[in-house]
Amino acid sequence: MTIIRLAAISYSTKKALASLAARGPIRSRMTRKSSSIEPRSGSLLAFSAAVLLSTSGVAMAQGGHGHAHAAPNGGQIQQIGSIEGELVVKGSDVTLFLVDDQEKKVDAASYAATASVLAKGNQQKTVELKPAGDNKLAARIDFPVEGKFRASLSLKKGTAEVGKARYTLDTK
Repeated sequence: MTIIRLAAISYSTKKALASLAARGPIRSRMTRKSSSIEPRSGSLLAFSAAVLLSTSGVAMAQGGHGHAHAAPNGGQIQQIGSIEGELVVKGSDVTLFLVDDQEKKVDAASYAATASVLAKGNQQKTVELKPAGDNKLAARIDFPVEGKFRASLSLKKGTAEVGKARYTLDTK
């Protein structure tokens, strides 16, 4: 069974999936006509369409391309709970820019982030990003990264976790 991350799909798709789920399990009633297989249930066809639409949205969101706006700082944008975080890596400087769902800057003073980064030689390194003014959290890394910068990031506001995201960036 495919697991769908509902946070990354649109409200109307979520509503359609919830409606289908409320109907109970879908029983496959396929019939063979000549060499093709045709569904006998309209709900099965609707469910298939919803899954295709939702998985394409998940793929876009996971790849950092599911946003209607470009990354203004040249990084990669991911949804982290109710916040959008754009991660930028330049040399040894790592910066996370925070914006809300209206693309307005979020004051980063009460936020902190922890990133688990894949360093050279497949070593896991932990990086603590701290408020750096305006809508930024920042840190410096003191270890080499091979190829792409890969990080699993956890964002907190005070002691409460806001959400998690994964980033894969080209190093500059």
